[in-house]
Amino acid sequence: MIRRKYFYNQKTLSYERVKPSAKRFFMQAGLVLGLSVVLAFVFTWTYSMNFDTPEEAQLKSQNNKLETQLYVYGQKLDSIHGYLSQVEERDEDLYRVLLGENPLEDEIRLAGIGGSENFTFTEDHIISQLDLDKAQARVAVQKSSLDELTYKANKIAGELESQPKITPIRRSDIVRFSSGFGYRNHPIYHIRKFHEGVDITARRGTPVYAASAGRVVIAGNLKDGYGNKIVIDHGNGYRTLYAHLNKINVKYGQEIKLATKIGEVGNTGGSVSPHLHYEVQKDRRVVDPVPYLYGNFSEEEFDDLVSLGN
Repeated sequence: MIRRKYFYNQKTLSYERVKPSAKRFFMQAGLVLGLSVVLAFVFTWTYSMNFDTPEEAQLKSQNNKLETQLYVYGQKLDSIHGYLSQVEERDEDLYRVLLGENPLEDEIRLAGIGGSENFTFTEDHIISQLDLDKAQARVAVQKSSLDELTYKANKIAGELESQPKITPIRRSDIVRFSSGFGYRNHPIYHIRKFHEGVDITARRGTPVYAASAGRVVIAGNLKDGYGNKIVIDHGNGYRTLYAHLNKINVKYGQEIKLATKIGEVGNTGGSVSPHLHYEVQKDRRVVDPVPYLYGNFSEEEFDDLVSLGN
């Protein structure tokens, strides 16, 4: 109900309604309008603080997805650093020790990028380009290290493959080792002279076997005191020489296997009795053959090698 105001008019002796002035009207209207504006502002602010616009809702959804992906990537990066640390530890403590290589310094492993090689991801940590660069650098350095060790391992494996592996005469056929590696009194010239191999005494015609697989580079009598001789190139700088043979069973350029029968013991050239003069050369320099005279094969195992070689 609208309340109206009246006043007593003494001239007319009656009550008359109070008519609002224009000033009062505009004051009241302004007050109402001001209150409306304030209420509208408060309402809008409250709504915006508690409710999102469609654009804001979409942006928040995208941000939540990005934060989730970032967290997952951070955990993966943390795992990568953990795996790298394990590989680097094996690289230092096992592979490099076994292959006789010096350890890598920390500066090299970090590839010149500062900071600790350890990485731990937390929700408050933001993945930076530096984190990614560190991981990438560590992977590159580790790959280079493994490539180096693989090359060294293959080289060692090649050397082991090329090294002489057996005594060139069956153990049961050996009478004795008559002369060793080093200086001795020459049995013919009766002077002190360096003996470049070992002499293995055996009966004439005793089979002589290749001490390792390789290619025949000499097969014949070169009139150099060795009589009938064979030289086999085994690769990686290794060669073996078999001299004073009674018979040669291989020819120049022939590829042969380990324990292939290549000839027979004889007494040709500068020799006083049937025996095999056996030399081992490494990088064209004679070395003591004794470390390469493996005598731990049984007769059955030696027979198996001969069967495979022939």
